[in-house]
Amino acid sequence: MGAKVKTTQVAPSDKIDDLLLKQAAKTQFFTSTANLSWRLAITIVVPLVGGVKLDEKFNSSPSWTLTGIFIAVAAGCAAVWATVKEVNQEQAETEARIKKGGSN
Repeated sequence: MGAKVKTTQVAPSDKIDDLLLKQAAKTQFFTSTANLSWRLAITIVVPLVGGVKLDEKFNSSPSWTLTGIFIAVAAGCAAVWATVKEVNQEQAETEARIKKGGSN
């Protein structure tokens, strides 16, 4: 005779909650990725182009370009940090809302 295997029943609401959490996580991933890409593009391109243009105008290459690079790195780090904080907050709110029984 074979050994008995214990099975646990999962309530239908638990399955629905899991599906809702997975769907919310997917949606949140795509929106936060798009948001971060735009933030990074702006925070990196603007200071870098500005530095290059200032170097061209004042004939001071590479001073302003390097300054633009440092500003771009700092602004890029700030953009990533802000996006991570927003994602963590949204994820906590979504989990709390789904656990309370509302999917909105």
